[in-house]
Parts: sequence; structure tokens; C-alpha cells
Amino acid sequence: IKMELKSKKGKKCKQCKEVFIPMRPLQFICSPKCATQYSNIHAKALAKEKAKEEKKVLTENLTNWSQKLVVKIQEIARLIDHGQPCLARGVMANQFHGGHVFSRGSNPQIKYNLHNIHRQSAQSNHFQNDDGLLREGIVKEYGTEYMEFISGLRNIQSIKYKNEDYLEFYKIACKVAARLKKDLKPLDREERLILRSQVNLSLGIYPEDYCVYSGN
Repeated sequence: IKMELKSKKGKKCKQCKEVFIPMRPLQFICSPKCATQYSNIHAKALAKEKAKEEKKVLTENLTNWSQKLVVKIQEIARLIDHGQPCLARGVMANQFHGGHVFSRGSNPQIKYNLHNIHRQSAQSNHFQNDDGLLREGIVKEYGTEYMEFISGLRNIQSIKYKNEDYLEFYKIACKVAARLKKDLKPLDREERLILRSQVNLSLGIYPEDYCVYSGN
């Protein structure tokens, strides 16, 4: 028996790290004492991981993902319009917002639609009277037909999703924003329109007819 034991290869105990001769092929603990300690440590780790996951689920359920989605989509609009002056006032501002052509309050059903969100200086966005200027800027830059398309978006019925659905939309929006940041550069007029349509489709919030502008 002693010769047989000596021929066996030693293994390092996963608990005390001492080398021992395993008596079974899959044995990785050297003694009952180490087995108890190992089991207790891993039980605590599993309990901690479970508590962490439960906290994450609770946080996700309590977070207003609809509102976070609006903010993220406004960020995407700013990234698409990077390097362009404010559509309402024509100035290169220090801070830009994603201004809604038709306000969120009056038209909540299109508050996530990128065709309804364009660059607007922070100062301009604080003045409701500038809403008209923003629309004039849309017509000047993209044409009357595009403005009519945006206006027609208001005909869509109210959209209703669960909070967890908005979380999934938010995750997609975060990936889109990350890609745009990685390759941030000024885009021409046509590129900005196409990209708005593409991102709308990627998000999947609206039917295709309300995502894609095919004019001009």
C-alpha cells in the first residue's frame, strides 16, 4: 500500500493549499476539516452573490427606465448632430440639449423618436418661445417635406410598454451611444437623417413607418 501511495501524484488542497495524496479521482480537499471550511466559505459567497443579484433586480424594477431612455435618446441625437450649430438660434453653444420639435408634454407618444429630437442649445431649450424657431430651423436645413413628416408622427397612437421593456430599449440605446462616441465626427445632412432612421429601427419602439424618413 505504501508503494502505491508513493506512486500517486500529489494534489494541492483547494482550502489549505497543502499538498496531499487524493484517495479518490475527483478529490480536491485533503480532510473533513478543510471540507467543512471550504463549504462554509462557498456558501457565504453564494449567499452574497444571490443578495447582490436580488438587489440588482430590485433596483431595475424601481428605476424609471422610460425616463432614462428619453435622456439616452437625447444624447444620441446630440451625437448624431455633433459639430452642428443650434437649429433654433444658429449658434455654436458650449452646451447642447436634445430639443424636441414637438414637446414631450403635449406629444409623449413621440418623445423617443429621433426624428422629433434635434440639437438645440441649452439656453434656447429653456425658452418655450424657441419651439417655433426650432421648427423653422428644421425647415431651413431639411426642407418642408421633412417637417411635415415629423408633424405626422404625432398621429401614432399612444405607446405602452412595461418597465422591463424600457430597460431593454435603454440597453440598446446605450450600445448605440457608445458606438457613436467611438467614431464621433460631423455628419452631413443626409447622413444625419439616415442615421436617425436606422437607430429608430434598432430600438424597435415604433412601427417602421414611424421610424424611417424616406423623402428628399
